[in-house]
Amino acid sequence: MKLMPWRDRSSLPTMSSDFDSLWDDWFNRSAAKMPESFRSAPMPPINLAETPKEFIASIELPGYEERDIQVQLIGDQLVISGERKWEEEQKDKEYYRVESRYGSFRRAIELPDGLNMDPEAIKANYAKGMLEVRLAKLEPKPAHKIKVTGGK
Repeated sequence: MKLMPWRDRSSLPTMSSDFDSLWDDWFNRSAAKMPESFRSAPMPPINLAETPKEFIASIELPGYEERDIQVQLIGDQLVISGERKWEEEQKDKEYYRVESRYGSFRRAIELPDGLNMDPEAIKANYAKGMLEVRLAKLEPKPAHKIKVTGGK
């Protein structure tokens, strides 16, 4: 039997790693040419606050229209989503740089216990590019004394 010299195969390039590298290089170069606003999904910042009576979520949404924003209560999550579309007319101008963010977003916030989960108790107001969602806390119920009766 003829012995073959041993080689560490992990150090040898493989066709699949070459292909993966080629693909990554091409995709990264192509993505780098795109404006930043198209390379990443818009994720509006959210500020969360709590007062003794309510939980408040403030979301920055400049340039959105009321009709493009949805606020939903799904299980124990407040889900805020929307879409900002490119609606600029092209009358005799061509953009060479676009930094405004366009596209859709979806943010889900897990809500703490003790909130009134009735959709009627949730208020959402959009003004000057800010969406403010207010969720009322449950009112503590007074203790009730229950009369205990004996069985006969």
